Amino acid sequence: MEYLRNAWYAAAAESDVTRSLRRRIILDEPVVLFRREDGSPAALADRCAHRFAPLSRGALHGDQLQCGYHGLRYDAQGNCVHNPHGPQIPAHAGIRAYPLLARYGFIWIWPGDPARADPRLLPDLSPFDRGEGWRVQHGYLGIRAHYQLIIDNLLDLSHVDYLHPAFTTGGAIGNTRHEVIETDGVVHSNRWKPNCTVSPLLTRCWGRIHVIGDARSRMRWHAPGTLFLDIGATEPGGEPRDGVTLSFLHLLTPETATRTHYFWAAIRNRAVDDVELTNWIQATTERAFADEDEPMIEAQQENIGPGVDIASLRPVYLSPDLAPAKARRILARLIEAERAAAPAVRSAARA
Repeated sequence: MEYLRNAWYAAAAESDVTRSLRRRIILDEPVVLFRREDGSPAALADRCAHRFAPLSRGALHGDQLQCGYHGLRYDAQGNCVHNPHGPQIPAHAGIRAYPLLARYGFIWIWPGDPARADPRLLPDLSPFDRGEGWRVQHGYLGIRAHYQLIIDNLLDLSHVDYLHPAFTTGGAIGNTRHEVIETDGVVHSNRWKPNCTVSPLLTRCWGRIHVIGDARSRMRWHAPGTLFLDIGATEPGGEPRDGVTLSFLHLLTPETATRTHYFWAAIRNRAVDDVELTNWIQATTERAFADEDEPMIEAQQENIGPGVDIASLRPVYLSPDLAPAKARRILARLIEAERAAAPAVRSAARA
């Protein structure tokens, strides 16, 4: 399985990285996450250099991670700093340390060349930096499917009218204007639904019932697996600032070729102190993802089979498939460019 490695991937919600050791498989690689005593996050290969035992089964001693099998200790840079079985540190005892970035409520990991880990390459998701006047909530699920199938699902929101009752906008199927824009490797898939019955999710956030208005859903994809969704509604002909806005992050990190970490976050600008509404949004969103999207995508993966290129099955393409197709082509080009550059980098290093 080839992945785009020189990129930022979500590894965990910030609140989930603590002084307790957390194991994650990311791009087929075992990783252990923890926080140093000063609160900064760290990530190491979850594999001791001695007999490859999971370090996540060990313990922290200050900022040093001790293997639970034979007691070797590693600092947060992956250096072996203590060998209880002799006076010297064995040669090549170090392990990999991963660059991390804390932003937008998540810990992001860079699985590629550490020298290229530039924070400026993380997509701008600044709406999730908003403070007072906005409510943010998070969730996670693991999906037993290739991450590109989930990207397909998110970039083609025509499935909402058939799969997600709480997100459905009444009377909009034949009255939707769909535009797909590709700019600098970013794919935008925007759907405009004028004069429709606004979805239960938006009307609940808006504090209204059975609203007729103009609804929108605008999805933005950044390679390899970061998607920003803006949904909202206004009175017919109204301005977005005068209506209701609910935005989502969908962060897809491959675990393996057939398993994906799916992190999400939601932010809204209405009734931000309404705990009952917050709980309802959490339950509704989790139900949509876990009980509606997840079973369908996993069944799709089972039908396709592991390691099968979906294009080899000659799928029928419909008009809503334009955005997913663009994203697949962009990602394939980026992976191929990275793969082609790797031999040159290795040759330069040997020289």
